[in-house]
Amino acid sequence: MIEQTPLDYRHDNTDLQGIMVRDTDVPGDQPGVLLIHEFMGIGEYLMPHANRLAEAGYAVLLCDMFGKGVRPHDASHASQLTAPFKADRLFMRSRTLTGLAALAGQDCVDSTRLFALGLSFGGCCALELARSGAPLTGTISIYGYLNTPFPAQKGSIPGRILVLHGMGDRVVPMDEAREFCDEMHRAALDCRITMFSNAGHGFCNRTVRPDETTGNAYCAQTEQRAWKEIINFLEEAETEKNCGML
Repeated sequence: MIEQTPLDYRHDNTDLQGIMVRDTDVPGDQPGVLLIHEFMGIGEYLMPHANRLAEAGYAVLLCDMFGKGVRPHDASHASQLTAPFKADRLFMRSRTLTGLAALAGQDCVDSTRLFALGLSFGGCCALELARSGAPLTGTISIYGYLNTPFPAQKGSIPGRILVLHGMGDRVVPMDEAREFCDEMHRAALDCRITMFSNAGHGFCNRTVRPDETTGNAYCAQTEQRAWKEIINFLEEAETEKNCGML
């Protein structure tokens, strides 16, 4: 049975509340996934992703980046809430790392098998968490912001990385994707990048309305293909870790 439970935790002076999602019928400790929201905060649009991960045997924490009870009421408000994180990537890393620690501290979670998965703003958070050297088995960014003032260095990221991106994305344009590819190559990291030629920004968010100015559009076909890659990525990382290859 899929269970959803609020989880209170704290970063500096800010009270946070995430949501733990797990299948209570799965025995033993489960690998953990920190699921990081888009700029509109934790919402129902994330639940299909959390449930899919839980059904696959992962304990999921919907990470709260904004604060307990703080939910953007529109895009303008969301931009105000994300601005401090975009301006200060060390602050972004610190808050995301607190979420990872909250996930790892749960009795149902195997703290040696941790993943981060984020969408859009959350994808940026996941990648910054990985760049910080956090103990992640794998990191997944779905149409996340890819730029950073602190590029990864050789040996700085312990786990593997998966980036899923739409070539029609105008929020995170292809120039940014090319720079990210160069960063990963220079750092000699285990990174897989999949480009979807028929997708833009938001292709895994079922609430997104098409917007030609930003390239925003939900795409059911791309979402299905993306999740096949995600599950395959997670399973490969789990297999290699169990075999002592990671």
